[in-house]
Amino acid sequence: MDELKTEITTILTQYLAEDAMSYEVMSVYSDRAMLAFREYRNYPDSWDEEKILADMTKHKSCIADLALYECIQQGAEFQSMHIESGLYRMWHNKGNVYTNHRVVPFVTI
Repeated sequence: MDELKTEITTILTQYLAEDAMSYEVMSVYSDRAMLAFREYRNYPDSWDEEKILADMTKHKSCIADLALYECIQQGAEFQSMHIESGLYRMWHNKGNVYTNHRVVPFVTI
């Protein structure tokens, strides 16, 4: 899991190179994204950590986008609309990140 977190943090740090956030801050966003992804996927109890990690690694780009989503909203959490100096901003639903990457949760009965 640590290797995947490092990869996602590196992707996020490189993507946001102009914004001088520390690697440690980016690491927090990576953690949150990995937790959100894991919760959303609702892995079956029969899956071991190795199988979960393989699935999460397969969907690394989705997790990186979730981390970016969290990072970009810093200071504007849960904002549904913002207008300032002619700039209009409204956030997409976080669920769209999963949809864009075709990631769905596992269903248990």
